[in-house]
Amino acid sequence: MFKIDTPMHNQFKGFCQTPSLFEDTFYDLEIFEIENINIDSFNINNIQILQQLPLGKRVEFFFDEIIQQSSRYERIIKNKQIIHNKHTFGEIDFILFDKKKEKYIHIEMQYKFYVYDDSFENEIDRYIGPNRSDTLLLKLQKLKNKQFPLLFKEETKLYLDDIDLDNIEQKILFKGNIFLPRHLRDEKLTLVNNSCISGYYLSFKQFMEDDSFKQMSLFVPHRFDWLSDPKSNENWKSYDEAKKEIEFFANIKASPLIWSKEIINGETVIERFFVTWW
Repeated sequence: MFKIDTPMHNQFKGFCQTPSLFEDTFYDLEIFEIENINIDSFNINNIQILQQLPLGKRVEFFFDEIIQQSSRYERIIKNKQIIHNKHTFGEIDFILFDKKKEKYIHIEMQYKFYVYDDSFENEIDRYIGPNRSDTLLLKLQKLKNKQFPLLFKEETKLYLDDIDLDNIEQKILFKGNIFLPRHLRDEKLTLVNNSCISGYYLSFKQFMEDDSFKQMSLFVPHRFDWLSDPKSNENWKSYDEAKKEIEFFANIKASPLIWSKEIINGETVIERFFVTWW
């Protein structure tokens, strides 16, 4: 058993406990599910992750650690850039060998935070990044039309000498966190796994006009700690302290994730929400 209260381990635990965004094949993309693991048996603190790596790359290290300790899977390729004549065609996230099924698996991996914008007519268009810089639909289109076909390009085959492409499956590992508008926080969704609903969101203007937040303890976690369960947090701040940080993000047009804690009817209630700049 390893020390389990470090930031790295809390991030790893959060990654493992985040559900798949889809419960079955979606958009003609098959889903890869991580088998049940004993989270506390992993010595995550020995993983060497460069501080400047974005969140998406950080979770790839976590997934790789799971595979390295798996008795079923062997990692064949990780983050292989396909370059030919100085032109980069793309990157293969993972290729595993499934010893149980005796097949290769090409896995493209995503870990996303989306807010649900009910102003769009079609539900598939409603899942957007908190900063409105990406969408679920665009990501699915890229996976289907670019990242999966990359495996079978002639330029890619030069990197895959020992892999039987006639004996390979392609799947997505797509974990996600969905944040509903505050007025729809009890909404049930139809396209995605409702277990991924992680909190709510509201605009910076709505946050500033709502006096109820003044009664809460708040915390603005680092982006890496977005993975973590806010119940592990011990460094809560007052409303006035947190408001200064939230104002900073609003001024640079960024939408921070906030953790809140308050006492309701004698019970401690901890929630997650985004304050959007838009």
